[in-house]
Amino acid sequence: MKDKNFTAIVACCDEVAMAAISVGYSLGLTVPKDFSIIGFDNTSIAEMAFPPLTTISQPLFSLGKTAFLMLFEKMSTGKDPESKILPFKIVERRSVAQN
Repeated sequence: MKDKNFTAIVACCDEVAMAAISVGYSLGLTVPKDFSIIGFDNTSIAEMAFPPLTTISQPLFSLGKTAFLMLFEKMSTGKDPESKILPFKIVERRSVAQN
């Protein structure tokens, strides 16, 4: 694909990142040589991918618990709860080109 006009993809989840890698491969593109890609969730598929997928690890249990507590607060008080940002971690593997 000679007219490629992108260098990276940030996917909404690891599964979508894997699909993008597959589509790229079918077009003759390889990761990270032709484009970098990063997913979200740090699922087991990210480690098994080739190349192993760089991804964002999120505290899924804490996300669910926090969402429940915020919803419960909204239902109990009628007030919008304060937004929260939970910790995350970038898990560096080999799907992002090094500069």
